[in-house]
Amino acid sequence: MQEFEEPTKSRRVRPWLAGLLTVFGWGLGLYYAGHKKAAIRMAGASVILAVITGLTLVFFLAAFGPIENVFVDPNSFNVTDAASLLISILLALGVTTFVSRKPAELSNDNRPKAVGYALLYLTLIIIAVVFALIIRWGAYQPFSITSGSMAPTLKSGSVLVASKWTYGYSRYSLSPLNQFFPEGRTKGAAPSRGDVVVFRSTRDNYDYVKRLIGLPGDTIEMVGGALHINGAPILKEAVTEIDASCDGRSAKVDAFRETLPNGANYVVAECHGDRGRLDNVGPFTVPDGHYFVMGDNRDQSLDSRVISQVGFIPHENLIGKIILASE
Repeated sequence: MQEFEEPTKSRRVRPWLAGLLTVFGWGLGLYYAGHKKAAIRMAGASVILAVITGLTLVFFLAAFGPIENVFVDPNSFNVTDAASLLISILLALGVTTFVSRKPAELSNDNRPKAVGYALLYLTLIIIAVVFALIIRWGAYQPFSITSGSMAPTLKSGSVLVASKWTYGYSRYSLSPLNQFFPEGRTKGAAPSRGDVVVFRSTRDNYDYVKRLIGLPGDTIEMVGGALHINGAPILKEAVTEIDASCDGRSAKVDAFRETLPNGANYVVAECHGDRGRLDNVGPFTVPDGHYFVMGDNRDQSLDSRVISQVGFIPHENLIGKIILASE
């Protein structure tokens, strides 16, 4: 008796649907069309592109400063969202054309299954997370400002990025895994006066952002609101009044430009003029292996001038140098 094989049911791939799926996830459209290897390559390329784009953006902003609408409210549609959508649309058109030229008839036995979609993107998510953690722990870490102590340079709510490798690495650079690493610090450039730094407080175990004013061996003193380093007052010039936090409210306050001995300059706010509670303190001699930090909003900052609460910052406690900031 002659045996007959049962016809295999097949599914025709629709190019337009492959393109639409690509918009929602790079590689989804190709996977749907049966081009599994190409789908994996495209999805992997999306992760690599995201990492390269992020690093390029950080380097560019560190060199040239923030670009308007690049770092903004994550709930709003901005230039990075527009660029990502445009690239996805172009890829979708390309996938549609590719699938049209290379149609595939997939049988019910070998057509892509839901579990395949899940495994593909689960793998890519894991890879993306690993990349993100490597970058966060080893190169750059984002922070956010929750107070006005660094106004006008940094406002409350600002998003910051700190470069960790600039000063080398310590166990505080690898938080929250710092308890698993030994004390000390690997080689890295020494911080300079005027750097805005992130450091871990040894008293409350929180991260703070302040401006580095004093180096090891320096003598720091505040006299009538004027900063003195090693017995000499630094250059202080009045500028236009600015908006800054003053005793929990926003107000117009006096502002001054300070220029440190190494040429670094910045604007400070003085809510109470030269009558602030920390405007006549010191002298403080910075110990070896430590630094003296202050906030730019001088009358609203808890910093090294308060020895009992902040004091001198150990070199090991530095996490990184702020290289860019945006509201």
